[in-house]
Amino acid sequence: MLGTLAVGYLFLGGAGAGAIVVASGLDLALVRAPFGTDARVSVDEAPPCERVAAFALLAGFAALALGVLCLLFDLGRIDRVLDLFLRPSPTYLTVGSFALAVLAACGAFLTLVRLAYLPSVPRAAAVAVEAVAVAVGLVVMVYTGLLLQGLGAVALWRSPFVPVLFTLSSLSCGIAVVLVAAFFADPEGEAGRIVRPLVRADAALIVLEAAAAALFAGLALAGGHPGAAASAVQLVDGSGAPAWWGGFVLCGLAVPLAVELAFAVRERSQARALPPALRTALAVAAVLVLVGGFSMRSAIVDAGMHRDLELEEPSAQALRLE
Repeated sequence: MLGTLAVGYLFLGGAGAGAIVVASGLDLALVRAPFGTDARVSVDEAPPCERVAAFALLAGFAALALGVLCLLFDLGRIDRVLDLFLRPSPTYLTVGSFALAVLAACGAFLTLVRLAYLPSVPRAAAVAVEAVAVAVGLVVMVYTGLLLQGLGAVALWRSPFVPVLFTLSSLSCGIAVVLVAAFFADPEGEAGRIVRPLVRADAALIVLEAAAAALFAGLALAGGHPGAAASAVQLVDGSGAPAWWGGFVLCGLAVPLAVELAFAVRERSQARALPPALRTALAVAAVLVLVGGFSMRSAIVDAGMHRDLELEEPSAQALRLE
């Protein structure tokens, strides 16, 4: 039903949207990069915080574009995509597709105005696009979960915690992209004023993500639907267990949370630059968050794909028994 390309879209689309939302939100709230005639001629001349936001936007847009390609190749027919825009209907798929297209356009524009000197684009225009990017980016993050939830043939995926879990993971992955960008774009660690609040925010997101994951798996196991329970067993003790426990819980939640909590306890100053060891630890933790985001989606899709089909619909099973 769903293959590697679909999982790739669910991850890349969510992480790319998260990165664009976080980077745009940072500029609106903290960085406030100059545009128009006041813009930097080269991104290399920009202060550390501006460089981090620029490279995070570039990475987010690249991830989003790659995710869209995964979705297009998975669909296999371009006419199906065109129908969504030429003959739209009030469905999650249509709303998500339009949001995805708008976000891709916003991401391309915001990346361009940061990496190229465009004096004709004033800051007011860039700010307006950033605000739109934040709004539609949130829609795209939720949509990746709703897309899977809408595939009603699998009871596990119909859980209301799927879009919640995917949205929290997308935001956390977006912060991870910014932290990785900070490691490469800010070798002196001078962008601490945006890194510190992001680390604290990600720690809170990871806690919420862990709670949502526990509720998702626990309710499926304890619920009355045999199909959902069978899929949940596959998730926690079957084919999806290595990705769920090792990739998601350990790499994506436990280790990054430990690193970020240690960082929050130690780094209370807002003035001095981040030490190299801490920057390296945060970059490693950020990469693990991304590994966890992919593993979580892969595990949930795998668990739904490898359940006992006869357990999926109790009414059908009862009819067969009669």
